[in-house]
Amino acid sequence: MLMTALFRLTIATMLARKMWVVVLLVSIITPIVFPLFTPYESNTALLEPARAQTAWTCTWMVAVFWTLSQAARFGESNSNTGMGSYFRSQGVGSLRQIFAIWSAVILSLLPIVLMSVATCLIFAMPADPKEASMWVWTNLQFATLLLLTIGPLTLLGIGAASRFGALIGYVVPTALCLYGLYGVTYLGMTIRLRDDNKILEWLYALSPQYHLADLTPRLIFKMGPLSWPEFSGFLLYFLAITIVTSSLATLLFRTDPLGN
Repeated sequence: MLMTALFRLTIATMLARKMWVVVLLVSIITPIVFPLFTPYESNTALLEPARAQTAWTCTWMVAVFWTLSQAARFGESNSNTGMGSYFRSQGVGSLRQIFAIWSAVILSLLPIVLMSVATCLIFAMPADPKEASMWVWTNLQFATLLLLTIGPLTLLGIGAASRFGALIGYVVPTALCLYGLYGVTYLGMTIRLRDDNKILEWLYALSPQYHLADLTPRLIFKMGPLSWPEFSGFLLYFLAITIVTSSLATLLFRTDPLGN
């Protein structure tokens, strides 16, 4: 019951801050309005991929810049305000506390992800039945991989913020996410240009390949969903990252104030 109380308190705090209203409105309006600024009159086929791209770009931005910041904020406040110590004195251990906060923060992201899926299925669905079927599966795969990327990073943000403060708790998972989405790609290009650089090759091998979760190109060019063997491999890869990241997050998480 007390774990549920911490979950409800986190949700109530987010609702009271009202920022979720702005995030939700932007996520709804942007994918519908922004693609209208493209030259779609000359080629109406551009409109559907543009809406899909805008919808998922907005979702990535919300996940990285809002969800991770909320995680860091609640991780720090749970420690600094003494709330963590209180719940621990009532028998709610640190593991249950971090997952209560994590569940509340991730729950706030779910409507945004579902909104992107709904936007793609309602406003960007291809007319061809075969393409429409592939479109549905591609969006569902996209939503799954995005959540598998942001979920562990959110947990890491909570754990790091509880120990080092909100700034570190936000910067570390955000930098890791952006590096895995974009930096790793440039690193791979550098390796191809410079043969036999073992250090860069090891760095690339150990880097999180979060760019695999971004299926935007498959939507833009209507390439269809990942094959099931390929998608299963991606799931196993991201589950492995989840285990490592979650373990680190729970080790970092503390319930005492930072000064103690």
